[in-house]
Amino acid sequence: MRRFDDMSGRITVMILLALGQQVAAQGTTWIIGGASGVSWASAVKQSIALDDSSRPGSVQPLQLRRGVNLMREQERSAATSTQRSLFGYRWTIHKGPRQLEADTLQVGWHPRHWDNGELNARAENLSLVNGDDLTAAITLSQSQAQEEKGDPSSVRYYTFDLAVPVPIDSIVFFPPQSGITAENQRQRELFPSSFEVSRTNTPVEWLIFEDENSAVGTSGYHPLDEIVGSTFANNTSVISLTMGLEFTRFLRFRFGQELRPIMVAEIKAFGRGYPQEARYISAPHSFGTPVSLGTVNWNFTRYRQAPSGEIFEDPSAPVELVLRTRAGADADPTDYFIFDDLGRSLLVDKTTYFRAPRVDGRFSEGVPGFRARRADDTEDWNNWSVPYERSGSENKSSDGSKFLQFSFEIVTEDPMAFGVLDSLSFEVSPLLADSALAEISIDGVPVSAQGAVEVPMGVDTLFAYDLRTVAGSGELAGFDGVELSLPAGARFVDVEIDGTLGVEGTDFVLTQEPGRLALTLPTVIQRDAAMRIRFRSAIFQASLFLEGRIFNSGVGSQLPQSIEAGDAREDINSDGVQVIASDTRFGVLRQIRLSTPVVTPNGDNINDETKILFDLFGVQDGAFRVDVYDVAGRRVRAVLSDRAVSGAYDPAWDGTNDDGGPVPPGMYLIRVEIDVDGGVVSRFQPVAVAY
Repeated sequence: MRRFDDMSGRITVMILLALGQQVAAQGTTWIIGGASGVSWASAVKQSIALDDSSRPGSVQPLQLRRGVNLMREQERSAATSTQRSLFGYRWTIHKGPRQLEADTLQVGWHPRHWDNGELNARAENLSLVNGDDLTAAITLSQSQAQEEKGDPSSVRYYTFDLAVPVPIDSIVFFPPQSGITAENQRQRELFPSSFEVSRTNTPVEWLIFEDENSAVGTSGYHPLDEIVGSTFANNTSVISLTMGLEFTRFLRFRFGQELRPIMVAEIKAFGRGYPQEARYISAPHSFGTPVSLGTVNWNFTRYRQAPSGEIFEDPSAPVELVLRTRAGADADPTDYFIFDDLGRSLLVDKTTYFRAPRVDGRFSEGVPGFRARRADDTEDWNNWSVPYERSGSENKSSDGSKFLQFSFEIVTEDPMAFGVLDSLSFEVSPLLADSALAEISIDGVPVSAQGAVEVPMGVDTLFAYDLRTVAGSGELAGFDGVELSLPAGARFVDVEIDGTLGVEGTDFVLTQEPGRLALTLPTVIQRDAAMRIRFRSAIFQASLFLEGRIFNSGVGSQLPQSIEAGDAREDINSDGVQVIASDTRFGVLRQIRLSTPVVTPNGDNINDETKILFDLFGVQDGAFRVDVYDVAGRRVRAVLSDRAVSGAYDPAWDGTNDDGGPVPPGMYLIRVEIDVDGGVVSRFQPVAVAY
């Protein structure tokens, strides 16, 4: 795949609109890939280790073939000083962050090569990976003083960061295989007799930006996690090391401790299969107007390559698609900074940043007018979302933005397994209102200056959810409904619309089910409006975000618009929709309560069953059971077995056993048991059965 980035020109992204409609009309879909979408190459800002040519319309990790050097491009496309990796990214000879920033290079994308391990370590050149087998890249020899004393040459070590972990199973290095030195020595005989080669796939900080000597605690050479070759008695000119096929990002070579000169012309690494990570970042895409975001859909298939070379579909292959999105208000999600007169970072526009002189190592650090850094624009753009778990999920980025950007990684745990992303689509539609803001409060209780809404865990509380919408000046469709995601046991109390208490059936229609509350209005609101929705609920987890949406029930293709946290009411200062529950020291299961302590199952509808009432606190996922035992410890009835989440539960027991027959009169024990990360928690409650 051709790579595009900010330095080579931004690509104008085309959008495919469903049924030829414009965004300003109704729902549309932006599709990338597949049979009908725009090409991956036309939508990209930056990608690495991806191939969009093997399967038309699809994108997949680049296949790495035997015999191909994984450390450099197969055919040189630039001068030695701008030597590129196999994936087309320019090598840098700097370890330190400032010089990479100055050269507009990025760790994890551009490969790096440096000597020794200091913070600002650098290599002399890129001759070890330039493809020139006939010229010595490094020459190590004793100083005159060492020769006179018979001391060996000092240790030198060289580190390579390949940027992307690739499967490597062999490494080759050698001196020039022809030519004579000025001392009339054959160069091919000046091979290193002492060396150590090590590798790792772990990006520890001292291999990224930290000073290695300070981080490790000792100065000098440190081997990486796996030593793949080490000797003091090599007698081979072309050194070839074989090892297990493992993902490798960092390679380190130690030479020296020789009583004679040594040369190394080239270092090569080989493997096969697929890179552990292949990445793609789209260019920010403009919809022309702020939009609501709907579902995100994709087609992703897992494959495996057999030893014979056959490629077959394998749904169980350990490959994952890690997809994220972010939305913003402008075309550039990056902030640019230069140093001001006090050496602080000053925000400037992109043009000013690139016109400023570049930092050169440590010497222009903090100098006024020089480039300081680049960073994500968090004022006009959302942060990157958490990864999407499944196709068809709701877009996790905020509604109301004009631009959308996505990124993905295809990650594999097996060098011979990979995934193919056939297509990716984003559902969008125009906004219903220019803005919709909400904040939560405890009804009748002043909110703290910090704005945090905190309640005791498990205590029934009256909440007020204030919503303020701004219609704006455009021709927006408006809304006739509000939907809230609430705790399962929440109960609607009332609603005020523009300060007037609403009457159910006249001013609104209520729809309530566990975890959801919806109010539908008789007319569409296309003006600025304020609503206060009150509900009662207990909170059973440490933190809860109350998500909400406005919708227009009369326009089928119009997406709901998410309600954002903000200043919805002047006398409330939470400016958020988060509720924090305190007092979690009692654990996940506190006590069991019964609706009646005596069950009399005689068919008179009085105490024919008992409801088993209990609450689970702070549980994201776990297994729980409700069983009834007799006094001898024998289980007589399995009442409930399920996956647990925080909330209130009320299963019932009607005095029967597992076969459906009545149990004998007497005393029984009801046991509630939950299995969570902290272990198994259980509670018992006695109950009597009488006839």
